[in-house]
Amino acid sequence: MSSLPLLSASLLVSCMLLALLSARGHRRDVRLIGLLATFLVCLIPYNGLSLAHFIRILCGDLSPVSIALLITYAYCQTSDRRPNPMVLVDCRRLAILVSATAVVLYPSALGVSAIDIYSHGYYPVVLTPILMTLLGLAVCRGWYYLGSLIVVAWASYCLQLLDSDNLWDYLLDPILALYCLYNLTRAIRELRAGTDASVLTQQALLFVVGAFVLFAVPLSHLDPDAFRNTLVKEDGFVEWSTVVILAAAAVVCGRRAYRLRRNRSAPFLGVTAFLTIVCIFGVGEEISWGQRILNIDTPEFFMAHNKQQETGLHNLAFEVSGEQVSINKLIFGTGLALGMLVYLCVMTPLYRTKPAFAHWLDRLAVPMPKNYHIAGYLIVVAVVEILIDSSKRGEMTELAGSAIFLLNIAYPWNPHIYDAGRSLDTAETE
Repeated sequence: MSSLPLLSASLLVSCMLLALLSARGHRRDVRLIGLLATFLVCLIPYNGLSLAHFIRILCGDLSPVSIALLITYAYCQTSDRRPNPMVLVDCRRLAILVSATAVVLYPSALGVSAIDIYSHGYYPVVLTPILMTLLGLAVCRGWYYLGSLIVVAWASYCLQLLDSDNLWDYLLDPILALYCLYNLTRAIRELRAGTDASVLTQQALLFVVGAFVLFAVPLSHLDPDAFRNTLVKEDGFVEWSTVVILAAAAVVCGRRAYRLRRNRSAPFLGVTAFLTIVCIFGVGEEISWGQRILNIDTPEFFMAHNKQQETGLHNLAFEVSGEQVSINKLIFGTGLALGMLVYLCVMTPLYRTKPAFAHWLDRLAVPMPKNYHIAGYLIVVAVVEILIDSSKRGEMTELAGSAIFLLNIAYPWNPHIYDAGRSLDTAETE
């Protein structure tokens, strides 16, 4: 049995006393003595059990994240060094992350929802790329303390420093969740003013794409069953993430069409509405138009022609001249690939070099890609199709491609076309 839970229980009581001494204005040397004395007293066994044992039974095992936070607090309160302001800001970000996770994780673990999210921590095929995303974002944004907490949690899990083999137990615990929920409103209020939501959203989506694709490559080779049956399974995290991303794109397009209905021409509004419909269609296809959610039987036509025997168009297959023709490969594969090739390699260069052509596309509400969108599309297709060894790799293409598509739609090269106060009647060059 690991000794870390007992040490952490003793540390918790010690920090509670330290907080009391600090509130009453005691000197640092008194705080340090009180901290060390309490820590040792809690570990002294009496009839085979110490106070730390009872604290552990009452509060449960603290996560390594909580332990790291307590050590940081104890160090700041017993030394001459004042806490780094960036550490405090990262603690507010942690409060938001932990609160959002706790309100979903703990009810699901108690059986409130149909999906037990806690069980995914035993073999963290999905949780690992999520942590990779957060770590990459933390390093990119300079959230180094938050990033170090993620590293501490992951390293502790790899070393099995707790008696649990579930990664969730290394990331958060009920005590940390309650503390973060208590401070959630304050954390949101203090972070809101200094956050550039557009930049953060773009970076977060890019790291989601990178983390899941990079994680999927070795997983498809080392553990094909986990890749197929856990990461990209039907109604799994990847599929529902694709649904959420496409739904977000539909909201962006629909909101633009409504907001600009009195400021733009019919072709402009028509193309924007068409993009909205395309996104809604993608959402419907991903969830088989609610068939599995509502337990609706598959109609006979789809039973006969859909390869997955579900309600949906993209998996239809028909026999033509003795050969089976797949709608997915013909339209959503070859057709979409040709369309993207024209969009990226023909329309985009012409848009950037021919003002008249650019003006025409602007009036048609065509959102043009930025350089990183173009690179993202090409890299995703190349990596997924070449390096992932699975017939289900298309699910990763859908997730990553949808994320880049959302970025392309929400943050295009030509955002001025969605400015209601700007006229598109005359050609303008950027």
